[in-house]
Amino acid sequence: MSDNHGAARNRDDQFENLAAELTFAIYPIALRHGMAGSWIKVELGLWRALAETVKKWAREWPPAGSSDEFEVWRERFLINLTESAFGIAVKHGIKGSLLEVELCLYRALRLVIGREALRLQITKGRRS
Repeated sequence: MSDNHGAARNRDDQFENLAAELTFAIYPIALRHGMAGSWIKVELGLWRALAETVKKWAREWPPAGSSDEFEVWRERFLINLTESAFGIAVKHGIKGSLLEVELCLYRALRLVIGREALRLQITKGRRS
């Protein structure tokens, strides 16, 4: 039972680390577009929203199978991450073109998700 608890804890840590990396990638975008209020509330709001989204989508991870199925899952995950981050940005009074902000968030999140997918493929390849 402790092995299961340790594995679950490790998985939770990985989710939180991914949320932190995602937040690190998009926080400067939020700052550049003039958020209202406390910077720490913005950063924590982004991290919480992204962490919740990561955990939700991790439960929906597709079973091993076609790469097409994984690509669809990944794109939907990315869109949901973008929506979560954009919602926090709007809540905190982002200024400027909303479309530009949303597109910048999407691009930054896509880069991190792409790096993580590559890292997972490399790690899996080493274990095989």
